[in-house]
Amino acid sequence: MACSPKEMVIAARLLRLAANEFGNHGCNDFDLFEVMSPEEALALQRALHAWSGDMASVPTTTEGARWALDWLLMRYLADKLVRL
Repeated sequence: MACSPKEMVIAARLLRLAANEFGNHGCNDFDLFEVMSPEEALALQRALHAWSGDMASVPTTTEGARWALDWLLMRYLADKLVRL
């Protein structure tokens, strides 16, 4: 079942709130390989770093793409869900 537009707004706001909390917890990396292939993780890392304006930190190998900062990933996905 797909989310309604209002549910997308709620999800985006919750992700932003969670990102702020997670960002204050220190190192909380998310293992992308648990949900996608290494190639998909590398593509996501490229998109994530392009979005954040930090292309210098893009991993250069699929193994390097394994871990993403959870709070940054939350902010990125929130922005993709709904532009507020």
